[in-house]
Amino acid sequence: MDLFARDRTFWRLVWHAAVIGTAAAAAALLFTRIVKEGTEWLWGKDIDYQFLGGKWWWVVITTGTGLLVGLLRWRLGVPEDPTGSLAAIQEARVDHTTAIQTIAVSAVSLIGGASLGPFDAGTRAGGGIGNWFSTRLKLPEEMRAINNLSGINGSIGGLLTAPVLATLFVTELRQPDPSRYYRVVIPNLVGAIFGFFVFFSITGDTFLGVFAVPTYDLRVWHFGVAVVLGFVAAAISWMLGVSVVTVRRIAVRFVPNSVARAAVGGLAFGLIGVVVPLTLAAGKEQLSVGVERLDEFGAALMIAVVLGKIVAIAISLGTGFIGGPVMPTLFLGGSAGLAIHLLIPELPLALTFSAMLVAVPGTSIKAPFSMVLLAVLTVGVGPGDAAPAAVAVVVAYLATSGLGLFGVPAGRAVDPDEDHQVVFRDELFEISEAVPPDES
Repeated sequence: MDLFARDRTFWRLVWHAAVIGTAAAAAALLFTRIVKEGTEWLWGKDIDYQFLGGKWWWVVITTGTGLLVGLLRWRLGVPEDPTGSLAAIQEARVDHTTAIQTIAVSAVSLIGGASLGPFDAGTRAGGGIGNWFSTRLKLPEEMRAINNLSGINGSIGGLLTAPVLATLFVTELRQPDPSRYYRVVIPNLVGAIFGFFVFFSITGDTFLGVFAVPTYDLRVWHFGVAVVLGFVAAAISWMLGVSVVTVRRIAVRFVPNSVARAAVGGLAFGLIGVVVPLTLAAGKEQLSVGVERLDEFGAALMIAVVLGKIVAIAISLGTGFIGGPVMPTLFLGGSAGLAIHLLIPELPLALTFSAMLVAVPGTSIKAPFSMVLLAVLTVGVGPGDAAPAAVAVVVAYLATSGLGLFGVPAGRAVDPDEDHQVVFRDELFEISEAVPPDES
């Protein structure tokens, strides 16, 4: 029996987690406040979300944002391909020497309307603080890794205002050694709890019921529908993966200058936003609008939103903008669920919405169980009504990671004679790229 609570090192890590989690949440809260205030100031709140409801001056903003992102990345020395947020969790390490610069670029990206979320900045802030703290104390590698994860838990626990969900999410992405499981998970949960406390005590908000839809009476045949929805989610995730790789390949080949590439990317997703305004930004507020005004929008618009968002995410990721994957894929899945309900009204909205909301990110990010819990918390369905969502996410995950029915093989994205290569890893958003020297 591992009597880990008798180990002074364990309690030292718990104390570290409380300090690091609090600091990480404070940093993440500051980031979200800056993004929120900047977004409201730049875009305003009176937006027409109908087809072609955008303003043409938006394109000037998004193009200028792209130019600024490219210049900042060059001037601040942000790596051409910084370690992604999912890889940072799996490796339990964030380079604190470049974290602030990368977070600054992420803030500009999000304020400027890129289809990315705050998850990346939160991960970097939390992991960077944990890494800096451990460096200052000259801690051994195992303690450093746990402190990094505690910081990440603190920021995510705050961002999601759900500490258990944050720890489950991080644990799914980086499973601890079973023999030392609670030595790692308990400090992580402590960090998440302190992160939640910081966010909740200041904002008073939680993620609970943020996408609430009417409840429904569960029927046996709903599980068969969930299986079909799982395959649809896998196909959407595959479309997103292909789009990300293809856009990255085209962007690097035809616009080799990184500053110009980001400006062109801003121009491109800005045009999409003018045509389909719901595709702008991370998607949390936009998805809430979609739920509230569903009948007004109609199936054709929601299908256009899904397709437009796929391209907008791919452009944002492929042209140099920095941000996280969770909220954009939640929006993508949720919008697909809304569209399916509009196409087939006999399917309960809560069924299609909750299933697709979690199956698309569960497949893309490789965290299926966390996504099921997210459905219970954000949609407001009970554990029984969430069962079809669990079926959908498991089917989608098995179809992609388990059976390999949907996937983009590494190296397929570029010609073999190219001097660089884009690799599509198991995680959708972790794309490694070695490019020729930039002439910017």
